[in-house]
Parts: sequence; structure tokens; C-alpha cells
Amino acid sequence: MRNRDSTRIFVLAGNNLAVIHVVSVAKRLVRSRGESREETLVLGEMASPTILEPSDLPQWSDSGHDPILTAERALTGARKVALFIDKQSLSRECVGALFATHISEWIFQFAESIRDTPKSEDASGAILVILHTHAASFSSPEVVSEIRAITEIASKASLIVLSDLNEAAEVHRAMQLGARGYLSLDIPFGHATAAIRFVSDGGTYIPVCALAPALAPQRTPRAYPMDNKGNPIHFSQRQVQVLEGLKQGKQNKIIAHELNICESTVKVYIRQIMKKLNAHNRTQIVLQTRNMLG
Repeated sequence: MRNRDSTRIFVLAGNNLAVIHVVSVAKRLVRSRGESREETLVLGEMASPTILEPSDLPQWSDSGHDPILTAERALTGARKVALFIDKQSLSRECVGALFATHISEWIFQFAESIRDTPKSEDASGAILVILHTHAASFSSPEVVSEIRAITEIASKASLIVLSDLNEAAEVHRAMQLGARGYLSLDIPFGHATAAIRFVSDGGTYIPVCALAPALAPQRTPRAYPMDNKGNPIHFSQRQVQVLEGLKQGKQNKIIAHELNICESTVKVYIRQIMKKLNAHNRTQIVLQTRNMLG
């Protein structure tokens, strides 16, 4: 038997786990034959036990998971799991603790590298990975290797990077490597937690520094993006018009209305553009074509 808090008792028997909700718990001091001992009393009625079957939980003897922790996650409706990775222990503990405190509805795990995740903490089950790279460039082999390992081990997780660098080129590299969010250290903490929740819900967050060149009022000479062979990637006139709409953040139906075409046709153009750029979403399209869009 293991007591996790004052109102919930876990009873483990084989591969079944009974969860008993206690109305009230108190302690009393009992004196007998000159000796004193403390007894725990259960006051009031107890709710019917909640039985978790083996199909609800992993086989603990083989999985290496803590059955009590697993049971708590099952009872709370499969809380989101986030993995905070930072090779510097001080910032990992301090910054990670801040996120864990202010996003308390999530379960946070911490590691120096995705490769060092404890066996009892299944990184593949994380829905979000936050990688703190400090001042390292996203072109450095160490960072590239870590991000590739993250995409392999936690393939279903969205990646957010926390970096000291706020240059647009670094943001662009991080997004090309697969990041869904980029947090620079000059962002307010409240904005950072909001961005983390936004990315976990399927969004993509990039800082203003990456959008500034694309949103600048002055027009710059068109510089077409290059393919893997160093050749410029050209677009049709209609594809350029769709790109202009994407840069302005317009929805597909708005672009279709302005160009007097069907929304399904706009989607076709977007897929064609993504294929040419080897991009995975609209944000990457804008980042890769920002210098050619005036």
C-alpha cells in the first residue's frame, strides 16, 4: 500500500490497482502498557474502489514504469507530458521548474539530452519537447544531432526551441530542422507559456524578429530561394499571388475570393509551393520566400 496524498489510497494486487477515495483521515495516539503508538483512523464512509484493469495500464514488472505514477496519470485523464532538455543543469532546474510551476496541469520531465531520458520516463509519449540551446547556432553539429535524435525518439512530439539568439537566420534554420516554436530570451515569461500551449494545440510560433524582414514596408529585390542543387526556384504568376496572400496571413478562402478562384484551387497552389520548397507548413513557406516577397 502506498499513500500519495491524504484522500487517495492505492492498493496494488498483482496487475490490478484499486484506488480508494477516503472521505476523511485522522490520527490518534494510543497508550497501552506504558507504550505509545500512533494509529490512522478513517472517519466517515469510503467511496467504492475504482479498479484499473491490466488493459488500462502497462505490465509494470516489464515496463520499468512506476505503477502509482501511471495510475495517477490514468485517473487525471492522461495529462500532457512535456520534456525539457538542457545540457546545463542550473538553467535546466531553474527554467524547467518555472515552466512546471506555471503550466501545472502538465507533467514535466527533465533531461540533459533526449538520449539520457530515464527508462522510467518514456520520451516517446511526450507531446511536447522544449530544447534549450543557449547561444549555440542551429547550424552547429551538436544542435543538429540533438534535434534529429528528438525527431526520431519523440516522433509524435512538437518541438519548441529556447535560444539566446534572436536573428531571423537562426529562426529559419530551427524551423527547417523541424521546430514548431522558437522562444528567444527577450520574450516575456507569460508570452512564453502562452506560446508553449499554442504549439501543443497544433500551432506554430515564431518571434517578431523572424517576421520583421518580411513585414518591412520597403520593397527589396526579389531573391528566389534555392533548391538542393543551388538552382533558383521559380514560381508562376498565380503562385506568387498566393504567396503574397500567405505572407499577409490571409486564410485560403480570403485568398480565393481576392483572386476570383475556388478555395480548392488555392490549396492546390499551396501544395505545389510546399513541394517546390520542401516545406511542411505555411510558416515555413513564408520564411523561405520572405526575401522574394515585396
